Amino acid sequence: MDDLPPLPTYDEPLKWLNSIKKQRLKGGKTFRTLYRLLKTEVRTMMGWAASTAVVEFLAPYSMLRLLAYLEDPSEAVVHPALWIVLLFVGPTVRSLCYQQYIFTATRLLVRVNMSLVQEIYQTAMRSHIYDDSIGVQSHNELSGRTNKSKTAQKSGQANLTSLMSYDVDAIYNSRDIFYVATACPVSTTIAMVFLYQMLGWPSLLGVVVLFLLTPLPTLASRKISRIQQSVLRATDVRLSKTSEFLSSIRTLKYFGWEPAAINTINNIRGIEQQRLWRRSVHAAGISMAGDLLPFISLLVMFSVFVIFTDNTLHAPVAFTSLSIMETLRSQFVWLSNISRFSAQGAESLRRVDRFFDSAEEKQRHPEGPLELKDATFRRTPIAAFRLRDITLRFKRNALNVLTGPTGCGKTSLLQSLLGETVLESGSATAPSDIAYVPQAPWLQNETVRQNILFYSQYDEARYNTAIKASGLAHDLQQLPLGDSTVVGERGTSLSGGQKQRVSLARALYSESSTLLLDDIFSALDTHTTSLVYKMCFRSGLLTDRTVVLVTSLPVALKDAEMVVRLEHGRVAFVQSSQRTSQVSTPSVEEIEPGSLVSSTPHEAPQDVESLTEHVLPSDAAPEQEVGTRGMAKETSATGRVPRTLFFQYMVMFGGFFYAVTVIMATLTVQFAYFAITYWLSVWTSAYDEYKHPNSIFYLSVYAATIILFLLLQLANNLIYQYGGWAAAKKMHAKLVMAVLSAPISWFDENPIGRAINRFGNDTRSLDTVLIDWLRMSIENWLRFLLRIASIVSIMPIFALPVTTICATGFIIGEMYTRAQISIKRLCSVNYSPVFSHFTDSLSGMAVIRARAGMDEIFQGLLAEKLAVHTRSAEAQYNCNRWVSVRSDFCAASVAAAAGCMAYFRSGSAGLVGFSLTNAIGLSQTILTLVRTMNELEIELNSYQRMREYADIQPEERLNEEEQRKKAEAIPASWPTSGLIEFQNVTARYQNGPDVLRNVSFTARPGERIGIVGRTGSGKSTLGISLLRFVNIVQGRITIDGIDINTILLNRLRKSVTLIPQEPVLFSGDVRSNLDPFNESGDTELRAALSACTFIQPASSTTNTEDSNHHQQQLSLETPVAINGENFSQGQRQVLSLARALCRRSKIVLLDEATASVDQETDMRMQGVLKEVFGDSTIIAIAHRLRTIMDYDRVVVMGEGGIVENDSPAKLIEKRGVFWDMLRSTGEYDELVQLVGKKP
Repeated sequence: MDDLPPLPTYDEPLKWLNSIKKQRLKGGKTFRTLYRLLKTEVRTMMGWAASTAVVEFLAPYSMLRLLAYLEDPSEAVVHPALWIVLLFVGPTVRSLCYQQYIFTATRLLVRVNMSLVQEIYQTAMRSHIYDDSIGVQSHNELSGRTNKSKTAQKSGQANLTSLMSYDVDAIYNSRDIFYVATACPVSTTIAMVFLYQMLGWPSLLGVVVLFLLTPLPTLASRKISRIQQSVLRATDVRLSKTSEFLSSIRTLKYFGWEPAAINTINNIRGIEQQRLWRRSVHAAGISMAGDLLPFISLLVMFSVFVIFTDNTLHAPVAFTSLSIMETLRSQFVWLSNISRFSAQGAESLRRVDRFFDSAEEKQRHPEGPLELKDATFRRTPIAAFRLRDITLRFKRNALNVLTGPTGCGKTSLLQSLLGETVLESGSATAPSDIAYVPQAPWLQNETVRQNILFYSQYDEARYNTAIKASGLAHDLQQLPLGDSTVVGERGTSLSGGQKQRVSLARALYSESSTLLLDDIFSALDTHTTSLVYKMCFRSGLLTDRTVVLVTSLPVALKDAEMVVRLEHGRVAFVQSSQRTSQVSTPSVEEIEPGSLVSSTPHEAPQDVESLTEHVLPSDAAPEQEVGTRGMAKETSATGRVPRTLFFQYMVMFGGFFYAVTVIMATLTVQFAYFAITYWLSVWTSAYDEYKHPNSIFYLSVYAATIILFLLLQLANNLIYQYGGWAAAKKMHAKLVMAVLSAPISWFDENPIGRAINRFGNDTRSLDTVLIDWLRMSIENWLRFLLRIASIVSIMPIFALPVTTICATGFIIGEMYTRAQISIKRLCSVNYSPVFSHFTDSLSGMAVIRARAGMDEIFQGLLAEKLAVHTRSAEAQYNCNRWVSVRSDFCAASVAAAAGCMAYFRSGSAGLVGFSLTNAIGLSQTILTLVRTMNELEIELNSYQRMREYADIQPEERLNEEEQRKKAEAIPASWPTSGLIEFQNVTARYQNGPDVLRNVSFTARPGERIGIVGRTGSGKSTLGISLLRFVNIVQGRITIDGIDINTILLNRLRKSVTLIPQEPVLFSGDVRSNLDPFNESGDTELRAALSACTFIQPASSTTNTEDSNHHQQQLSLETPVAINGENFSQGQRQVLSLARALCRRSKIVLLDEATASVDQETDMRMQGVLKEVFGDSTIIAIAHRLRTIMDYDRVVVMGEGGIVENDSPAKLIEKRGVFWDMLRSTGEYDELVQLVGKKP
């Protein structure tokens, strides 16, 4: 990047964002807004287009005069050297004019991209993004099937990505409509004048035919526009579902659902491709129309001229007419292509307009104290659940606690305070700057320090205080790079508790006067909860800040100056304390560990100061693999696109023979094209050889060659379109298979935005433009070679200058290639961060918008990333201009050389005309060839990037034969009992340190085992090792006596059910979430759902106007928004349990699965598990000790090994680590009674 020219100040992204916003205020749709914004560029483009159209007739006119001189030198008025000079000057001046047009067009391109992407981003960040404003259809709707239930509307996030990838591209790809709109009328007018002067009144008939046929591409483009609408709807669904699956990849892998997810995406893709094929067929017809119009028009002119007049078709008139019509042909071919691009661009403009029209701007509450008066809120306009008649005035500079059962509206109330919900009635005020910590932590793909600072200035004392108060000092010592460790996308390098505390530290470090903390202790163990609570709420740290804390922690309820209990979306009661401030509470040292209620302490909390001095033993086991490498940089291969890549792509059409067939078909078409010109030379030469040649015969053959060419061209287009369609289908299928089969570590290292770029922009390239650029490149290469060959065959001496000129062109091309290819790849690579920033921002929208001025900071970050991309894009386009001017100079030299050869060597006027026509056409061919090759290499870069991802090593590297043998070796009924044995197991993540050390224990069939221990002890690692998410370097794990390493991954994971800590719901309804891939019947689903009847959805409707008490029964048809937004975190967890019930596995893993629910719901969930999975082996990783007190055994983990392993009663008798953990909960007596034992 350092070698590229800097971005001009007038192209800075933020300037263009401000400009388009000003134009938007004047009213009108996006097209009118863009025109007002870029009218100078548009007018300049049209001016250069008109100039190009005028000067391109210099060469045909010069050829007319030169051929007339060669036919009869006596009638010459000026020396023919003038016409030879104009053969060089005409194409050269035309090139300069056209390159000025392209230069202006590319500046317009980058400005449209910068302006629209930023405006879409800003609108999204300032709007409620909770439904689909673009109209994405469900898979069933696309297939023509209706769903029994009304599918919940999808989030706009995936569709915003589609706007950025597909629609913005389509809009600026249609920019050449300004060229054809200007150049075509000018060229046609000049051509009419020339033709009339040469052919007389017959030319008027040809022009009439031309005008009658001109609407054909336009009419076809309307049909394409309608097809394009259906294509984009299918594309939206595919991208939405792909994005949803990639975001939930861990859930897919936990359940072994990757094959089903792959089938789902491929089915949606199949519907999309059906529509793409319809569009391709129409595109082939439009492409042929570009050839049809000028040739049929010329045929009519010559027919009338020969049959109805007594004139002779001499070579100057014939070949000049042909050259003029060749010029018009290039214009109409371009028109046919642009009409297709314009149809796509017009539909994309309408989609962008629908987005802007439907975007509902988020209104911040008036600035004031944190207060609600008779306020009723709804999460989304279509949600049924409401917070009703809320009147609260939270105490300033005090601890305010929100509590209540699962699904009562606690999170909704916090979001309502932030203005993230719809205020239906009443009033609300809130401070302008709020630090929000959501229950599901949101982190950026940056270092721990950068996440905590959150774009604030670094203050060492404040930073250290935030680190200590959030209990991160000890954790940072475990990380090899400390706070410089990159947390990974969505914090994947950290444990759930660590992510929560980094999110808390971000709020503590902020200067916001108000903190909204949503259940921040749910993912923390007892020791950490004790430490964090004391340092935050009993140290005076938050004395001057208003805190609203969602929790059921008894000590917090005791310490709070205001306690609000919610039930069914209403305030059940408000309890105020007489405390005057947090400073008056006891100091950290005065609080006993047992006074706090939590779940699973490992040891008594140690003094905070000592944590900064404590050095973690080198053999300590982190809970997860630490992200020391951070995100892998996006690969950017050096050098030009491998020449073999062209043929590799063509082989994907249908094999080697299909690729050869494509080449031969193209060659045949080019021979047919040259046959038209050659036969015209034979026809005109016949007048010199015969006194009365049979003009009807020559005309008939000429007409036959034109018709043959048009039919062959149509067939050739269809062959290409089918090949490109088949290649795109195969490439996308490989891409889906490779990405979803990749190991989980790959997703930790690669942002989802990169993958979405492959499924979005790169797939669009294969679907739409790559095949066209390939076809045009091959056609122009063959046309270039045949033109040279035709000239040399008639004038052999021409080989000397053409060889010299072509050698010069080759050197220029190599110089260009060395610089351009790297720039092209930089351009592609630099766009992925824009996608990643976009999706990352939408995920953390509530956190970003809560902080004053933070949305402007993120807007600036997007501008910075766009500036980097724009810098490389402008360098790429300017390189194209450099090589185009020089290649056109070479082409003009060829035309001038041909003129000289014709002047100095006598010959048949027809053959000389044939040679000069090809020499002049060579200029246009080279011009088109350079552009098409440039565009082809750019688009092939998309194919190369998709191939790179398609070659990702799968998680399980087995060929079909090995998979078959493994599958046959395992009984179909396995597992039958659920016996689990860990035999001296040592495991690690990839090449990291050992995280399990010599672990041995046995879980007997039907036994329930609780796994406890503090963060970093290896609890979660022990659980997921059963699913082979870690590398077992020593020992083995068996299930029913079979080593899990000998079992196919998918079979293993479908046989063991994991209920994760972070539940994931998919958009659709409850049925599709319990059984996303239709593996169970409705009877089983209803049984699983009925076992969870204690859960009611937050989206349930009410039976009365003023109450949420009577909610509709949860059913399979209950809609689920994307990410389960219409359910609370706890409710999602319970639905995750219901999903597990459908599988009826012999082995069930619970990874802190009840952390997000209240105590009562936790107990009910445990009751359901005990009843439904009575004969299954259950392993539960738990924070709440209450959860596992009635389990058969408890395994206490510490530093990757087993510290204690026995029944709860015996562990209490031993008075060891587990006993200490019980004592520090503050619920010792109650917990001991649960096991019927109190020593």
